[in-house]
Amino acid sequence: MFVRKANYTQYLVAAATLLICLLLLSITALGAYTLLPAKVHYHIAKKFSINQYAGEAQIYLGLLLPKTGSYQMVDDVSVRWDANQETNSRAYVDLLKLSAEMPGESERVAVVQYNIVLRQGTAAWQAPVDRIDLLPQTGIESNHEDIKQTASRITAEANTDPVYEIFQFTSNYLEYSETGCEDTNLSALEAFRTRAGACIAYSRLMVALCRASGIPAKMIIGTILPDVLFSLSQISASSTPGSGHAWVEYNSQNSWHLADPSCGQSYPDVLAFNRNDGRHLSFGDYDRFAVSKDELYDWATEYASPRNNQLTLVFASNSEQTEITSETTIRKTWDQRWLNVIVALIIAVIILSKLRDRVLSKYFSY
Repeated sequence: MFVRKANYTQYLVAAATLLICLLLLSITALGAYTLLPAKVHYHIAKKFSINQYAGEAQIYLGLLLPKTGSYQMVDDVSVRWDANQETNSRAYVDLLKLSAEMPGESERVAVVQYNIVLRQGTAAWQAPVDRIDLLPQTGIESNHEDIKQTASRITAEANTDPVYEIFQFTSNYLEYSETGCEDTNLSALEAFRTRAGACIAYSRLMVALCRASGIPAKMIIGTILPDVLFSLSQISASSTPGSGHAWVEYNSQNSWHLADPSCGQSYPDVLAFNRNDGRHLSFGDYDRFAVSKDELYDWATEYASPRNNQLTLVFASNSEQTEITSETTIRKTWDQRWLNVIVALIIAVIILSKLRDRVLSKYFSY
């Protein structure tokens, strides 16, 4: 029997077909993971060890805990603490207040755990618009002439959604500061004039430009949860579950939406505008968050001195011999995005197999 050998062109076609298939499969996997709607489940565990080395002390440990919101669900909250415990509910957070008397050379441990489900995909929800969402505020100078003129120019030249144009302007106009959000608490006007800042500056400038254009908007305080691998844990010495962050919620066409202008330079707009990435955990708008944090701080420091003050924690003691250490563990318990990848790859393989057979049959038919 005579067997005809494949020629050089046929080898090239086969190799090119294989490379194209692998490239398309990689693009399919990446697109399915980042773009398709999904739910990401996390388990947060916080452990606080409080040591009293000498003398007696009265201690106060206050925590801000996230609540279920427009693009997140918080449940199965548990607290292990063998002394005084109180929880106060506020608009966007719960105020957890733990206190105790500690004798000398003693230790107490508090463990707080909860589950979080964050949605990836387009973020749009119905909620009332407060009057304050259209007015200038401290740090958001939407009535300043420079802000008003810039907002007017952006919206007048807008070819698409004016909020999207404001988002793009903010992302491209500012240069991200390496000092981080907590150290760069610039106002919108300061950010506009210096053309630099971190997440708070980006968010305030976008909010100010939106409000100057008559678009309701507010700055959100929260955290970005780490994109850890499925079932693996990330441990942090901070009490905050993730990195402190700020972003924007704006109202358009009678719906609220999410945008993160400080991520606009690092990621494609489709990943940072009008969508959540399954990692943004909200603690509410900045003003209400600040009120809740002040309330917690006043409670903890009424009879003691502050020893530790973080984004979502206040610890106080009336003794200088008190020490607190914290450890936060973040574990991803379920990630629907991987299921999206598997399904998308199966469909892509079926389609590409049929296309490959057609291509190869054309060049290898005898």
